[in-house]
Formats: sequence, structure tokens, C-alpha cells
Amino acid sequence: MNKEQFLDAFQTTLATHFTGTQNWWTKSLFHFTDITNAISILNHGKIYSRKKAIATRLMQNDNANDEVITLTSNEYKKYARLYFGPSTPTQKNNEGIKPKELISNNAHCPVPVMFIFDFKKVFLLNGTKFTDGNLATSPNIYDDIQDLNRLNFNLIYHRAWFNPEDRNTIINARHSEVLVKDELLLENNLRLIAVRSEAEKELLLYQLSDELREKYQNKIFVQPQTGIFTNDWIYVESVAIIEEQLVIKWHLCGNSTKCTNKYKLNIQIILFETNQIKKLEKLSWYPISSITKFNLPEEYINVQFELNLYIDDIKVYSNMVGN
Repeated sequence: MNKEQFLDAFQTTLATHFTGTQNWWTKSLFHFTDITNAISILNHGKIYSRKKAIATRLMQNDNANDEVITLTSNEYKKYARLYFGPSTPTQKNNEGIKPKELISNNAHCPVPVMFIFDFKKVFLLNGTKFTDGNLATSPNIYDDIQDLNRLNFNLIYHRAWFNPEDRNTIINARHSEVLVKDELLLENNLRLIAVRSEAEKELLLYQLSDELREKYQNKIFVQPQTGIFTNDWIYVESVAIIEEQLVIKWHLCGNSTKCTNKYKLNIQIILFETNQIKKLEKLSWYPISSITKFNLPEEYINVQFELNLYIDDIKVYSNMVGN
């Protein structure tokens, strides 16, 4: 049995053990990053290892936990790293715009983007390795695909409640990784790109060149499956101009008592024809409802302008809007 035949048989068997979104995971591998890094990845057509991304200054937002990075061997910073499933504990800790006082060890991925790769195609690449736990915990590291049978996917894909005594075992298994030396090409290996909302899709596309926008716009999907994102904190769902008003729909924090009066909001609108700029700033801000409406200045009605939204100085939306 060759590698391709083994992987076909392995995936078929694995898929029979899981239903719903976990069944979909059996065909995929996941790379989670902030939108600033995602733009760099799309511009270069590949995911670099941590070492290479830093050396070439391509890592715009280092959203990893400083403590975890310190515990990870330098050898494995030479690999592009993927997870077998999304919504890992690391992702839950990092995802979304947290109030500044809740960010620890620089672990912060304000606007997340998930690159979703073809499981089989990545494992057909020469030199692909994989682990049975978090690299920071010195797990077993395998380079023979037959050893996929040694992994406990019931633990790797586990996302439900567990007994406290099982915590360390399950959390470690959820962080099992796939390692590709130096870099992983998007071409031929990428299945799709997932974002949390239409607004974040617009933000991502707006920051790409015309050529890349054309290339990737049909690969970017808004939450194509459940469980890809944790959706715990505030973000922009959609932006529209309705009856001379700017209408912003928000995804509110899962626990709004943690977020109330914790953010700074900046709105910037730039008139396309004259570059005239208007700004609105709100301090100690949190929306009182999921929809916020702003009356547009007269000169911005029925014209095209660039809209930029910032929360705590993090760009959460940018696009050309209006007529």
C-alpha cells in the first residue's frame, strides 16, 4: 500500500468515527493567525515557519503566548505548524479583541483568520511530521504516516465537557500538531479560508491586491462550519449605508459584563474624491445593542468613501462604502 492509498483508507476509517463538524475535520488541517499575518501569507503564497517569518520580518502580529514559545524547542520553530482541529485551547485564549487588562504573555489574535488545508495533500508532502500533543510539552513526534494510527483522535477532536482529572491529557491532545519544514505552499494544498463575518471578509479582501482579491475571493467563507472560531469577544458582523445612516452590526461579547466600558472606538471616513477626513472617537465604549447607527455628514451622502473602524487602535473594518 503506497502513501496515497494508506491516507485514503485512514481518512475513510477516521470519518466513520465522527459526525457533524468533527467529521469535516477529518479531511482538514488548520492554521490560525491574525488578519495582519494572513495578508502577508496571501501576499507570499505560503505559510512560513516561525523562524523564517521572523527572520524575513513577515510576522506582523506575533499572537503566540510568550511562555509557550519559550518552552518550544528551537528545532520546531523551523516548521510551519498546523492543528488537526480548530478551536484549540490556545485559540480560545488568544482569539478576539480582549480588553487590554485581560491579555497575558502577549497572547492576542484580535481579528482571526483560519487557513484550512487538505489533510491528505499535506501528508503527501515529503518530510511532514506530526505530534501527539503540544510541542511545548515534549510530545512524541512521528514522521511515518503509518503512525497516524497511534494517535487518539477521540482526544484530539474532543471539544466537550470533561472531568477535571482528565484536563491535562485532553488539553494536550487537542494541541496535537502537523509540521512542515520551513514553509507550506497555499497552491494545491489550501482548501479554503474561514473568517468570522461578512465585515471581516470585506476587511481581508480590501487589503489585498486586485490580483490576489480575484484569486482568493471564492475561497474565503464566513464560518463555513460550526466550531472553527470561539466567537467570544466583540467584532463587526456587517456594515451598511441605510437611509443616510452608517449602520454597524456587532457581534457582542459572550459575557458582556467583562466588556462593558472597556474599549476605545475610532471611526474614520475618508471622502474618495477629496481625501477629506472625518473622525469620531469614543472612550470607555461598549455598544448598548448589537446595532449602532450614525448619521452621515451631508457631504458623505450618495458618494463613495473609505470607512475605517478601530477598536483599541486595532483595525476591525476597512472598505469602500457608499455610492
